[in-house]
Amino acid sequence: MVSDRHDDLADDVDVHRGSGPGLPDEVDDAVAALPSLISRGDLAAANALVRRFWFELLRSHGDELRVALDAIPAAALRDHPLLTMMLGICYNGVPHKRARALRYFATAVRAARSGRPALDAVDRALILVSESAVYRLVGRPARGVKPAHSAIRILDGMSSAELEAVSSLPRVYSQAGVSLYYGGDLNGALAAFESGLAESMDKRSSDGFGNLAMLAGIRALRGELHEARVYIELAHSPEWSDDQRSMYTGTFYRIAEAISALEEFDPVAARAHLSAMVNDPRTIEHWITIATTEALAALLSGRPGEGLSRLDAVAGSRSEGRSAAARGRLSATRALLQLALGARDAAGVILHRDASPGPDRHIAQARVELVAGRSGSALRELGKIAGDDLPPRAVAEAMTIEAAALLRLPSSVRSTGVVEHLGSLLEHTGLRMPLALVPPADFGRLRAALVEQGFGGVFEGRDIRSVLAETTPATILSEREQVVLAALLRHSSPTGIAAELVVSVNTVKTQLRSIYRKLGVSSRDEAIAVALDRHLLADRDG
Repeated sequence: MVSDRHDDLADDVDVHRGSGPGLPDEVDDAVAALPSLISRGDLAAANALVRRFWFELLRSHGDELRVALDAIPAAALRDHPLLTMMLGICYNGVPHKRARALRYFATAVRAARSGRPALDAVDRALILVSESAVYRLVGRPARGVKPAHSAIRILDGMSSAELEAVSSLPRVYSQAGVSLYYGGDLNGALAAFESGLAESMDKRSSDGFGNLAMLAGIRALRGELHEARVYIELAHSPEWSDDQRSMYTGTFYRIAEAISALEEFDPVAARAHLSAMVNDPRTIEHWITIATTEALAALLSGRPGEGLSRLDAVAGSRSEGRSAAARGRLSATRALLQLALGARDAAGVILHRDASPGPDRHIAQARVELVAGRSGSALRELGKIAGDDLPPRAVAEAMTIEAAALLRLPSSVRSTGVVEHLGSLLEHTGLRMPLALVPPADFGRLRAALVEQGFGGVFEGRDIRSVLAETTPATILSEREQVVLAALLRHSSPTGIAAELVVSVNTVKTQLRSIYRKLGVSSRDEAIAVALDRHLLADRDG
């Protein structure tokens, strides 16, 4: 969906730079001067004015700007692609006029890509970064990566003197970075945000807050909490305002604060940060990140039903909320909430139907298998991402599930090593939430194992607990299979079981394969562990 707002293309900061001869110094004066410049045909001056106040004009003067630019003849407009792009952005927010907006976008983009020498480098960069933003707003973020990179290359190739002519340079980097982030180029996005933040710090300018906010939020979401908290502290500095921390520009700063609070198991503080955002989260492009963070706050508050209903309501309010891409991004959180509600079958269906291929899907599916008591299946899911380059949060979640599954089995060198590795990771990163995302019985064993290995400090000062429902799977074995399973406790080979039950070895092997499949295991030890955990042999062994 194309946003009805210009917030996603312009930050919410009032910054007025000095201007050259003949141009106003204030955006309101610029808006007043624009119609006169256009009426007398001085489009070069109009172009310079729009270039200078690009973001300020988009933020709060869209309607006036559209009326003024509409007066430019079509033939003349084609010779000024920056004005064309601005007019397209203005029409993008007018219902039933988006086809016209797309025509203006196409005209401006063709000019920017043509390499025509008459087009100013600053104009070209602004057009390209706007193109990248348009792609992500119409639901095609991957197509915005190339123009975002092109805009950054133009900026990187400009001299310091030339860069002085770029109005709000940090915001240009911020918009390019957001396009790269949603387009899947994480490293490129982080580099763009770092460049934008450096520009604002060098010039002691307040218009780089969007870069700072994105850096804090992305680091927190990835589980790089120490790095995120450095940016959070910087965001508390007096050069940034409360408005910046609460409006569209500061969305990911609030996400960072909320995630940091959730890692301390303080959902009240997390909700306070999320509530501090003044923009309706349903109207901005970051809506999925906001909605999933709100859902986690509800989950840690013990209200998974509220979290799920709110998540579904937000998704339902957006036309793209029903798209495959949106459902994929929401699937892991929806499945987690279903597990907290005790609906593991629903969680499995959501992942099968909606989750995109990749590590997140395997981790979420492993959690479903763990909740279902299928420890072997959980470990096999995690085995599919062994060796992958994952962010700390994904690593911690996967290791927590692996440790929980292994602790259901007889003690081994592997289980001891995984617990030690997990404890070290939690201490190093500051992550704690992954511990809560396993069933209560598994959490108890995991806590005891971590404390035994000297990682008790992980739990100090925090009310860490499992937030998932304890489930007791029904007996799914036939009576004959239960007899074979009981014999498996006493015999380590099919030959021994066959001798006790006076049946053929092949019959025992067939029944063992059926038992292993139903229990989701692949070995004798796993089958025994699951059987005891589910009390499948309680009556026979009692």
